[in-house]
Amino acid sequence: MNVMLLAAGEGTRLRPYTSILPKPAIPFLTIPLAAHVLNFLGDLEINKLVVNTFHLPQGIHDLFHTLPIKAQSVIFSDEEGFILGNGGGLGKAASHFRGGGAFLLMNADEVILPKEEDVLQRAFARHNSQKNIATLIVKDHPDVGTKFGGVWVDANNKVLGFGKTPIPGSVRAWHFVGVQILDEKILEYIPANVESNILYDAVTVAISQGHSVEAVPFEGTWFETGNPQDFMEATKACLEFLTGEESYQKKALQLALKRYSTERTTATRTVSSLTLVASTAQVKTSSIQGVFCAGPGAIVEEGCELTNVVVGKYVRVPAGTKASNTIFL
Repeated sequence: MNVMLLAAGEGTRLRPYTSILPKPAIPFLTIPLAAHVLNFLGDLEINKLVVNTFHLPQGIHDLFHTLPIKAQSVIFSDEEGFILGNGGGLGKAASHFRGGGAFLLMNADEVILPKEEDVLQRAFARHNSQKNIATLIVKDHPDVGTKFGGVWVDANNKVLGFGKTPIPGSVRAWHFVGVQILDEKILEYIPANVESNILYDAVTVAISQGHSVEAVPFEGTWFETGNPQDFMEATKACLEFLTGEESYQKKALQLALKRYSTERTTATRTVSSLTLVASTAQVKTSSIQGVFCAGPGAIVEEGCELTNVVVGKYVRVPAGTKASNTIFL
């Protein structure tokens, strides 16, 4: 199986942090966001892992050279001059997928915690049995049609179109979590050498020409991390899982930390805080409120007052620092 991870985005909503690191490298629960994507892929046997880049490309190269990846080869598709979008990015990398059959395309900065471990396997089986040109992994979400555009389907989950406005003939909309299985025939529908959107500029055209596109719902938890507020809310929710009773979310997060953390981490819940601290981090006498994560080698000096703070790998927070809702990189 071949996989493409979309890592070219500028992460504009998460600035200024993404001016320092590309979004897939931003630490989420002390490991890069991209590590959570690899954890979602699980034990999928990957032949080629293709990663596209544009913003801070060397940071993406360094990240994927560092992470333990179960793939026969890791290939970078570097975009220069202008960003190509998820459709154009795939089009630029098309040569890596021709002749390889169905492949997986997803974002490199997702946090998806599936209730069932065989989500991808079931989706691939459905994709092949129905001879779909595209199979989209979706879930229920209350903000579909308002905050998010939806995947509009008929009674059999055949996809009719996309957007916030209902498509004629549709019975409901699902939230697309950014994971899709594509037949290589989809490459014929991608405009050459221009920025494009895979759903609106390729999949929609394929639907209009009679190709089968299907939505496969899954049970699980998906997090929006695109802006600082959502990032912190997702961190809080995940720390609640890690410090709470046994759940599928806790199991998935523990597995991600086991696979991709370079050292042991300790999750703690108090009346006023939820924390995750790497074993080599040094958190000296300080006031910690809300959520707090400290990565490997991080140092928080004495007398700090921190509320909802993430401290990156090898970062030192000077004595007496007062900060809230901040990521120190």
